[in-house]
Amino acid sequence: MPSWVQDRVTGKLIPKEEYRKPEVNAPTVIGDVEDFVSPITREVISDRGQLRRHNKKHGVTDYRDYSEDFKLKASAARNNELLGQTPQAQAERCEALNQELRKRGI
Repeated sequence: MPSWVQDRVTGKLIPKEEYRKPEVNAPTVIGDVEDFVSPITREVISDRGQLRRHNKKHGVTDYRDYSEDFKLKASAARNNELLGQTPQAQAERCEALNQELRKRGI
């Protein structure tokens, strides 16, 4: 049996699987983390404070701390590094060329 949600703005009924909640630009309350076992210490982490202390103590971060935008920028930076397209790599190539030209008296 289909389920419907009434749109708050238009008042129309929308199939539940098609309904998207409107984005709200306001402070939100984030729920607690679900209990999980740390892969580092094998202790049970049951709240955000405990997770924060655990991460700080072991020098790790939570994957949920990184947005998709951050991941895309990090991937692009990594690719630029591998391809030698960073400003530092370009400066090193210029310096190597200049040294070779000086060596040959040009």
